Amino acid sequence: MEIAVGVLVALVVVLAAGLLMQRRAAARRDEAQSAAAADLLATLRPELASLQQQALQQNNEQFMALAKTQLGAETARGEEQLRARGEAIEKGLTRVGETLDSMKKFVQEVDSKRAESITQLTALTEAGQRTMQNLGAETARLQRTLSGGQTRGQWGERMAEDVLRVAGMLEGLNYRKNRQLEGGSGRPDYTFLLPQDRVLHMDVKFPLAGYLRYLEAGSEADRETATSDFLRDVRQRVREVTTRDYIDPTAGTLDYVLVFIPNEQVYGFIHQHDATIADSALEKRVVLCSPLTLFAVLAVIRQSVESVRLEEHAHEILAALDAFQREWGKYQDAVETVGRRITSAQNAYGDLSGTRTRQLERQLDKVKQLREQTGIDAGAGLESGDAPEELPARVDP
Repeated sequence: MEIAVGVLVALVVVLAAGLLMQRRAAARRDEAQSAAAADLLATLRPELASLQQQALQQNNEQFMALAKTQLGAETARGEEQLRARGEAIEKGLTRVGETLDSMKKFVQEVDSKRAESITQLTALTEAGQRTMQNLGAETARLQRTLSGGQTRGQWGERMAEDVLRVAGMLEGLNYRKNRQLEGGSGRPDYTFLLPQDRVLHMDVKFPLAGYLRYLEAGSEADRETATSDFLRDVRQRVREVTTRDYIDPTAGTLDYVLVFIPNEQVYGFIHQHDATIADSALEKRVVLCSPLTLFAVLAVIRQSVESVRLEEHAHEILAALDAFQREWGKYQDAVETVGRRITSAQNAYGDLSGTRTRQLERQLDKVKQLREQTGIDAGAGLESGDAPEELPARVDP
């Protein structure tokens, strides 16, 4: 065992010595190669420097030539782009100039039109001021005119007549005006004539004085006082109507009477400040009417009158329709008779122009053939195609 270990150790030592010698030999070879490479490099260094210098010079020359070529191309391209941009700028400046010219013209036109508009507006303003002044003067004159009770009454009657005319009412046919009641007190402004000898009376009331004081009031207390006086005046007018004989069914009147207030503003003012006035008036069988509501009432009256008249004359209309129906039957019978006669005449005419004419033509053809066969002179008898001077009344086939 010890011998084997000793042998193994000896082998290891031998191998280690061999490896060490190989490494030393390799190191000496590397040193020799490095020295040879250094000598070769020292020998080739001048030539390499010369070649490097030549390559660098050639590269510089090629680079300069390429740079000159690229610079020329880029310069030409830049000049072309500059020319194109210059042309585009010139075109843009031209368009800008044209736009500025058009804008200048537009501004001048706008200024001119604005000056004309200002002139027209000034003229219209002056005309409006004159109109307002005239309207104010006319309003003041109208207020002075309507300050009197008689003038207001005439104005109210004029408004009522306008409504009556629009509603298609005719004086003497549909209504009477300012006629004293027979056997009673009162003189209604208008009396509407209804079927079955019934009538409906209407008075025109224009309580304007209190309303004008309300409009001219300068304080709230004055307006309240004017409103109270105005409403009291309206109630008084309603009571005046009820004291007269305008509602008398025994005398042929309806159970209501109309009171016409010829102004929508005044009528609306009454309802706005005391809606109980209209209800109280209805309880007294008094109907307050404005121009619009009067037109509606008149339309109902006219429709009812026409309906009653139509009902009264319905039997006459039916009798007229019956008579028309009988006459229409006679007319149809007469038309049928005439038609049959016309048909018979047409048939007779067709027989004459057809069958009878052809039979006559056959006889004429036979006469022509006989004349040609016998050689009779045409001048001595009938010429070809001529009819005889006299024909028998009837020719049998």
